[in-house]
Amino acid sequence: MDTWAGVMATIRLIIEDIPTRAVLKGMLEAEGHAVGESQPDVLIASEPADAVGAECPALVAVTAARVPEAVRAMRQGVFGYILLPFQPGEAAIMVRRALEWAGRSVPEESLASLDEAERLHVLRVLRACKFNQARTAKALGIGRNTLWRKLKTFRAAEPGA
Repeated sequence: MDTWAGVMATIRLIIEDIPTRAVLKGMLEAEGHAVGESQPDVLIASEPADAVGAECPALVAVTAARVPEAVRAMRQGVFGYILLPFQPGEAAIMVRRALEWAGRSVPEESLASLDEAERLHVLRVLRACKFNQARTAKALGIGRNTLWRKLKTFRAAEPGA
């Protein structure tokens, strides 16, 4: 689990294709979710049959050719689908909607203070850049020293620091 910010939701992936599973896992973890097996908040499956009857909101990851199959699964209780190949941010949006549909509140960054919103954004970009500070600084459009000072400030503000 990431020590920078709390986990938003636990997601269970039932996806047989290893590269697809790895990409989706990375995308979800970059958004602050945890991917695990026990007590998931949301299930994402590559086969609609695996998602039907889930005890939590379920999504199906399908290609365009399999959308009719996903729609049939939605008639049987599946919340929705994510189109393959993945589009940046789509899985996170669908997970958020599924959580809200299930009555689980999801923290809204827009309600955070400006400092907190900046901290969350910087840390999300840092995770997306695999903790490479030079790449993170470039992606944020700031210097490496500025990024270093921001990270130092964030660490100092953590409880128990």
